[in-house]
Amino acid sequence: MKKVTKILMFAYRNNNGRIEFFVQHHHDGYKNVLSGHVGDNIPDETLEQAARRETVEEFGVEPISVTNLNHKEVVDLKAQNKLSTEWAFLIEIPNTDVHYLEGNEEHGWYTLDKLEEALTWPNHQRVLPKIRKILGG
Repeated sequence: MKKVTKILMFAYRNNNGRIEFFVQHHHDGYKNVLSGHVGDNIPDETLEQAARRETVEEFGVEPISVTNLNHKEVVDLKAQNKLSTEWAFLIEIPNTDVHYLEGNEEHGWYTLDKLEEALTWPNHQRVLPKIRKILGG
């Protein structure tokens, strides 16, 4: 089983005082926050560097802030024969309607109180108490 390290990117924007989180509506029917690999062709890349790089690569914008939530999940991806260690980050992006990569996937913007019910995966949902504590929701 291959071991990989990933980041979960809880990307949000302040839309005129309303905090909204980007959620990808995957064509396979699930909804998730974006994720990326750490050290993806970059030796010795830190978690924070990966979060910043992935934000630029996937959204095309520089993050305003990148906060390590110090939340780790280990997920067994049996279908891919991978054991994924995933670290969560809270990432503020500019108030613009970004599109994931080339815009091939549908997406939505969700308030913090609607985020848990929007996300499919429990390992994404378990991070939300830390985000609520930071953002005061």
